[in-house]
Amino acid sequence: MLRRSYRFQSELAAFLDAILVCATLLAALVTHKLLAWLFPGTFAIFDMFWSNSWLYVLVVPVWGFVLDFSGVYRQFLGLAPGRIFRRIARAGLLSLAVLLGLLYVLKLHMVPRTILGIHCFYAIAAVGLRAVYLQPFLLRLESRRRLLLVGDPARVGPLRAWLEHPDNVRFFEVLGFLPPAGVPPPAGFAAPGTLDDFAAILHATVVDAVLMMPDGISTSQVGQWIRQCEIEGIEAWLLPEFLRTELAEVSLDELAGEPMLLFSTTAKSSWALMFKRLLDIALSALALVVLSPVLLGIWIAIRATSPGPALFVQRRSTLRGRTFDMLKFRTMVANAEEIRADLADRNEVSGPVFKIKDDPRVTPLGRWLRRYSLDELPQLWNVFKGDMAIVGPRPPIPAEVDKYEPWQRRRLSMRSGCTCLWQIGGRNELGFDEWMRLDLKYIDAWSLGLDFRIMLKTFGAIFRGTGY
Repeated sequence: MLRRSYRFQSELAAFLDAILVCATLLAALVTHKLLAWLFPGTFAIFDMFWSNSWLYVLVVPVWGFVLDFSGVYRQFLGLAPGRIFRRIARAGLLSLAVLLGLLYVLKLHMVPRTILGIHCFYAIAAVGLRAVYLQPFLLRLESRRRLLLVGDPARVGPLRAWLEHPDNVRFFEVLGFLPPAGVPPPAGFAAPGTLDDFAAILHATVVDAVLMMPDGISTSQVGQWIRQCEIEGIEAWLLPEFLRTELAEVSLDELAGEPMLLFSTTAKSSWALMFKRLLDIALSALALVVLSPVLLGIWIAIRATSPGPALFVQRRSTLRGRTFDMLKFRTMVANAEEIRADLADRNEVSGPVFKIKDDPRVTPLGRWLRRYSLDELPQLWNVFKGDMAIVGPRPPIPAEVDKYEPWQRRRLSMRSGCTCLWQIGGRNELGFDEWMRLDLKYIDAWSLGLDFRIMLKTFGAIFRGTGY
């Protein structure tokens, strides 16, 4: 099934669910009204339909967001009904929890909570029935495409397995394979002709789409095929070898009105990235205000216990190699950078990073600050300014970046942060390569949910006092 078909099905399912959530909310209001009439004094009287119609504006978006967030619209084939209902039930209970929290925060005490409970039960049943019984019918409405394959027979192996899978075979009818002249077609495929017969076969056969595998074929020839399909109103699907990537996601974009292919390995959702940045601003601003007495106390303690400034400013690298001045509370003697070269032979970390567990440059107060990561608190200002994020790969020194291997440089494809998987997954006990792999794992699997989990686990790592 094509991605665009999945997108249509998911959009259609979300639209139907919004209608069902509205209908079941109306049913819940009627049920509550009936219960209030049958059991006076037990159920609160609630003017349902007009003066409190704003309830729909609150309930429907929450349910839509949570259903999407829970993955209800990401898969329509190959799921057992029990698994579908469990997924929808979890989403429904989460929606109920979110709504109850919103009613409490917004102080909407006039809304009986029993209405939301009844609605949750009705909505889970309605959305579950839609997913189990209506969605397969909607999938069957997808037209079956008559597909002609042309090009290099060696490329057809993985494609054949996908096309013959029971979940996909209902959407396609393979008409045959056109190989180059003198080359036999792949086993099991009919050969209505060769590439030389391309135009004649399009005219003699009902073809909905042509899938081209152009390895070893000139770009001018492929261009002619695409233009012919364009003129005749037939879809042309191009599958060149260079589109096979291990990490990058390929998408079609345009620049100056010209179509182009985009290969990207970074986070894809602009909305999620915008929300991540807004969250960074809000949390860093709040933390700076709430922790201002702590910050002032640490500043005074540093100035009182060792000569030199309270803040240590160091140039660090972040997104795509941009540099910025990172702030930390000074935990070492004032001339620590000058004597670092004398300690190079004592480095305990592999790779370009320099770390010593019992670093003689660290002051007694600094050792305590490092243990509980309190020296990192000034970086909240870097987060607020936009130099860093709360969660992201730790910012390296530019001199360290110069020594990175090519695969390690990909950790700079996201904005550097105060904490990441390395902070909660072993911290100083991990080797440099493992540290880099954890950062890349974070980049590849990034989501807002992952950021929240890392933030929660970071508090545990801080309280354990494993820093040095």
